[in-house]
Amino acid sequence: MRTPTKIGILGCGVISGIYLETSKKLDAIECVAVADVEPTAARYRANQYEIPKACDPRELLADPEIKIVVNLTPNHVHAPIAMEIIDAGKHLYSEKPLTIYREESTRLLAAAAKANLRIGAAPDTFFGGAWQTARKAIDDGLIGEPFAAMATFHARRSPAAEPEQPSATSATRSTAPGTVNFRHTAAFKYGVAVPFDMGPYYLHALINLLGPARRVFGATKKVLDEAVRFGGVKLKVESPTHAAALLEFERGVLCHFVMSGEIYETGLPHIEVYGTEGSLRCPDPNYFHGPVYLRRPESREMVELECKHSYNQDSRGVGIGDMAVATRNGRPHRASGEMGAHVVDIINAIHESWDRGCRIELQTTCSRPQPLPPGLINWTIDD
Repeated sequence: MRTPTKIGILGCGVISGIYLETSKKLDAIECVAVADVEPTAARYRANQYEIPKACDPRELLADPEIKIVVNLTPNHVHAPIAMEIIDAGKHLYSEKPLTIYREESTRLLAAAAKANLRIGAAPDTFFGGAWQTARKAIDDGLIGEPFAAMATFHARRSPAAEPEQPSATSATRSTAPGTVNFRHTAAFKYGVAVPFDMGPYYLHALINLLGPARRVFGATKKVLDEAVRFGGVKLKVESPTHAAALLEFERGVLCHFVMSGEIYETGLPHIEVYGTEGSLRCPDPNYFHGPVYLRRPESREMVELECKHSYNQDSRGVGIGDMAVATRNGRPHRASGEMGAHVVDIINAIHESWDRGCRIELQTTCSRPQPLPPGLINWTIDD
């Protein structure tokens, strides 16, 4: 058995828990350190998951043992912290979105290429059994040639459903005593609102199924100037919270794409792909698992496809394991920085299209990630 690649996690908020849990299961990686600007959060996570070291972020970046640093910091500091990670000579794996602005992604990818380092970008939910099942159905021609798709996220929470307002000053919430959650107070800023928060799940799933996009026709809307959160606190809405677009993929597929934090959910499908010989209905791309249904012309009924793939549980962080194995073997990794940058490009293009009143040609592209082989054992990665 090969020695696992040693990783460090920077940012010990809520999402760090599942990454640490997954790192304990994957045979390709070993987390040896966690860091946070809030020392109690780092110590809490280290104790909770028996991580050898809890430290200051700069100490983590200086550790020669660590080869990959996982950036789990708040959205608005993804870019500068990612550049520090690259400057420290470490491979980077970033939570979504990779950056907020296109130019940040471009600079980051250029710096990594110059330093011969890799960048990986969440989400990696498309590694899940549901998405690999859907991918195989398309690749096997079960729906013929895809020509259209739809992707829909609808969510609006009642103020009564929100948690109580936090009282400290951290940017992300940890389960550590005394740390805080300001994620919801930032939820109406550019780069944090629903298109950036939930859009990457849908876009990574679509790129896995259909490949990269070519151009965007977009529209955005700020429904309210103020929103009530945290049991009555009014927050200024600084960015559109409803986005709609027509995405044209390089293979010619047209996708109706809606990301909204303003619609009370009614049960519309999350993602569907339509082909010349059938239709495919997919589950919520925020998750690895779920039923995938096929409708063929010989029947009006949808049939659930058998899943023969692994990762049918929350496995966030499996993309890090894939990047570690790919780096060792010299092959492309699946949750690539180029795909993360392409997603940033698409989301910005949706906003820009509405502001400029025109179609936007995308500035980036990426490779369609290779599928995972059926029958792969959980917590392992193919060479």
